[in-house]
Formats: sequence, structure tokens, C-alpha cells
Amino acid sequence: MRGKAHQSLRKSMALTVVAVVTLLCASFSWAAEPVTLQVLVHGSSGTDYWNRTRTFFDGFEELNPDIKIEMTPSPASNPAEGLAVRVAGGISPDLVRLWGVPEVAKAGLIQDITDRFERLPSDVRSDFWPVLIDGTLSWNGKLYALPLGTAVSSYFYNKRLFNESGVPFPTADWSWEQEGTQEIPRMTRDQNGDGTPETWGIVRIDGGLGRETYHFSYAAGGGPLFSQDGTKFLGNSDAVKDALQFIHDLAHVHQAMPAQGTGWTNFGEQTAASMMWGSFMFGFMQRFPDLDWDISYTPTFQGGRATNIWPETPYAIPVGAKHPDEAWRVLEFIASVEGQTLAMELGWGIPPARRSVALSAFLDANADVNIPAMIDMINTPATQVLPEHVPQDIRTYYYNNVIKPVATGEKSAVQALDEASPVIQSMLDEWNE
Repeated sequence: MRGKAHQSLRKSMALTVVAVVTLLCASFSWAAEPVTLQVLVHGSSGTDYWNRTRTFFDGFEELNPDIKIEMTPSPASNPAEGLAVRVAGGISPDLVRLWGVPEVAKAGLIQDITDRFERLPSDVRSDFWPVLIDGTLSWNGKLYALPLGTAVSSYFYNKRLFNESGVPFPTADWSWEQEGTQEIPRMTRDQNGDGTPETWGIVRIDGGLGRETYHFSYAAGGGPLFSQDGTKFLGNSDAVKDALQFIHDLAHVHQAMPAQGTGWTNFGEQTAASMMWGSFMFGFMQRFPDLDWDISYTPTFQGGRATNIWPETPYAIPVGAKHPDEAWRVLEFIASVEGQTLAMELGWGIPPARRSVALSAFLDANADVNIPAMIDMINTPATQVLPEHVPQDIRTYYYNNVIKPVATGEKSAVQALDEASPVIQSMLDEWNE
């Protein structure tokens, strides 16, 4: 009997061991299955932007084999619109690529990541450009997104056209009032005498929704166009009026630029000797191998110097995301030196969001470009983030009813601002209700 009892006990133990091993194997198999994150991006499969984004996420997957990234294109023209539909339908993605962050945060569509960010090492947190973290990556003092990089309004110039015109390369001593009215117009040339120059001194100062006009009033001490909480329009000031009137004069009095038309392609095709445009153009310059270009300090205006800055390609975790912890690991990768360096190496041409990477990898990769001037511009106290903390339709109204009519000569700066200001304030009031 005793022998049979021992045999029964051994058999029971063996079965237990098999069961435990089977369970462990099953657990290992389950743990080895990667979590798939759905990332909502703009653009469509097969485009250059899509392919670079895919390569970026491939880099993340190599370092994080337990997570897979599934890219999903947003059918909406604005990423926020596509996100709103998904959140309302209970099918939130795990990450979303946005344009403006504050408006989406205010709508309650994305998660506050302040606590997660504050748990990062202090040397990582302090390495980000403060104007980005405190600016339009945040809303009401809370952080909601991290970006692949930074966009900076920069002064580009064509070395060949400057040399041919006998104009010295721009330096930190340039001002819009002096060189902008005397040197830049020398490069405007109407060679066949038909009244339409074939080459302009500078591309029309405009940019997306007139962003390149903002730094004039910033430099003159005008401050931001909208209050930090997005409730007040502050743009009907003497500084803004003077700035817009000066931009009008660059076209209509000094012939430095056209009153309308032209864009960044004119600079690339060498029919404009200089331009104010975002630093993301570094990547686009690769399309023009014969173009010998550089950047310089943005010229001063009324004794001050400033530029615009905005987060380029910000990512956020939507409300209702199924895998917020894993999604945060993607944001950590975006914030890491490896992620910031990879974003730069993919040729987007955007300066990293972290200063150390800008001063090392980005500076080395653009050894022939005056990157130190760009970094100084980012750190200039008067530099402001773009006013993405108010809805785009309000900024569009400001552009269409103030900047454009002043630039074309249809209205004076005083008239345009006096007429548009109450409408803009009414739009803000309605939005803030």
C-alpha cells in the first residue's frame, strides 16, 4: 500500500509539474505577443511624409519589440476633426498626430501628460526648449503633447544672387529699416523692362496664415496677438499697426517684394533672393541641388529682434486610448536623444525639440548652415510661439481681413485692425462660452 501511495504521489507531482510548465509556457507565449498601437496620422499611405513616419516608428519598434505601431490615415483635412469623430464613436486611437494642441486639449479630446512628463529625469525635461513646453504644447498650465521637433521662422538667403548683386551676406547687425529698405531691393530686377521683375529681393512676407508677419510686432515690443488664456485679442496695438504698415511699404514703396504672389518655390527656383519661412524648409531644399543657400539672424525691427516658433509634428494620447501606458512609451522615445536624432536623420529638416541634440547632431548634420543663429533666435526673449491656442478660423479671419488687405494696399493697417478687432473679439467670446 505504501508503494502504491508513493507512486500516486509521484504521479500527482509529475502532473503538477507538467501543468505548471504548460502554464508558464502559455504565459510566456502570451507575454511575447506584442501590443499593437493604433496611431492616427494625416496624409496617405505611400507619400513621402507617410514613409518617413513609418521609418521613425520602425526605429521605435526595434528598441521596443513588445509594441507594434499600426499607422492609420485620417480622412479629415485636419487631424483634430478625425480624432473628434473617433473619440465620439468610442474608437479612440492610442496616439494622434496633431497640428495645434491647445484647441484639441480644451475640447477634452486628449490626455494630460504633465505627471508622466514630470517623472522623466530632470536633465531630459530641462533639455526641451522652454518656449515649446510652456507654449502651445500646453493648455491651462498642463502639458498635452510632445513633438518630433521645432519649427522656427528663419531668414533664408541665396548666396549667388547676393554676390551677383553686390549685396553683403546678412549678419546679426541687419535691420529691416536699413538693409530691408536699401540692400534687399537691390536684388529686385526687371531685366526685360516689362514692369514685372523676374527676380525679387525677398519672397512676399506672409507664410502660413501670415505667420511671418508676426515677428515684426514681437520685435517692436507688441507682445502676443492673443491673451494666454485665449479670451482677448491684443493685436489692435500701435506696435502691430506699425509692423503691418512697414510690411506694406516693403512692397509698395521699396519694391523689395511683390504685394501678392510668390512663395517658397520662388526661392528654390532662384527667382527670389531671400525669404522668411519655417525651418522645416531645410528638408525641401534637397529638391534644389543647385541652390547655394544659408540662413541668418532675422533682421531687427525698431531695435528689437524676435521670431516665431512652434512645435513641429506634436503627438498626443487621446481620451479613451486602449493602451495609454504603451502610448506614453512612444512619447518617451520621441523625447529621447535617439528619437530626436532619428527624426533629424530622416531629412525632415526640423531642428530637434531638445537643445542638446540641436547643438550636437543637428549642428553636425548641417555644418554648412548657420545653425547657431537659429538657436540664438529660439532663445531670444521676445520670440513667441504661434498663437495656436486659439481656433484656426479666428487666425484665418485675422489673416484674410487684416494682413492680406494691408499687404495688397486695399486698406491701411489702422483701418483693417479697427474694423476686424471687434469681430475677432466676438469670435473669441463665442468660442470661450
